[in-house]
Amino acid sequence: MLMQSTDRYSGLPPEKLSLWLDPIARDGYSNMAADELLSTRPEAWLRVYGWRKPAVSFGYFDTTAVASDIFPGNDVEYIRRWTGGGIVDHRRGWTYTLSLPACKDIIYPASDRLYLWIHAGLVEALRAHGVDCTLLCSDAPNGGRSCWASPVASDVVDAQGTKLAGAGQRRYRGAILHQGLIQECQPSDGWPQTLARSLCEQVEIVSCEEPYEGFNDELEALLQSKYLSESWSDESRGRRPSKASD
Repeated sequence: MLMQSTDRYSGLPPEKLSLWLDPIARDGYSNMAADELLSTRPEAWLRVYGWRKPAVSFGYFDTTAVASDIFPGNDVEYIRRWTGGGIVDHRRGWTYTLSLPACKDIIYPASDRLYLWIHAGLVEALRAHGVDCTLLCSDAPNGGRSCWASPVASDVVDAQGTKLAGAGQRRYRGAILHQGLIQECQPSDGWPQTLARSLCEQVEIVSCEEPYEGFNDELEALLQSKYLSESWSDESRGRRPSKASD
């Protein structure tokens, strides 16, 4: 059943949103580290970015073995995300991240309400750029670990129910990180700017390689201390079993 309305959460959006059109196609874990760094900032960010090489990402509790069984490839980077969600093939489509800062004056709503608010804005943007879409009313039947095989409530779908956009979220110390992907459609140029303005009236566009001073040094430090460490690649503690039948 499809949701015909795109009514969204009515709480306060960020007063200002910085849209970073990241000009660098980064490797997988550099992309994950960049997203995490933005979530530690005191301002809200929307980042739209590409990948240096073919990549498949999987949620925090999945494994490389499961991901590579669903999306095999000799030249694919298999990337474990900091957020949740299913297994996502990034070899096509558009990736974006919205980060909302921790703020003592704002208590963000539950994840499902935030998901609805963000994706309602995404529907507005995609429709404005030539994509006929709406929101899914309730979870579809479980189709397995692939994110696109198991659409959930408030995912973006077309008239036939084909999933066009989904995301994973993480809350950390009061901040929100929402990592999203758009596939199976071709929005016209300018959709990131329209998405940003559907979420916030005041938008600042950033297109340089370093979104703020010191970013590159922080990125390298986070890569070495976390995403390239042995502990991050250890999938034996609390993860899903490394078998295709999971």
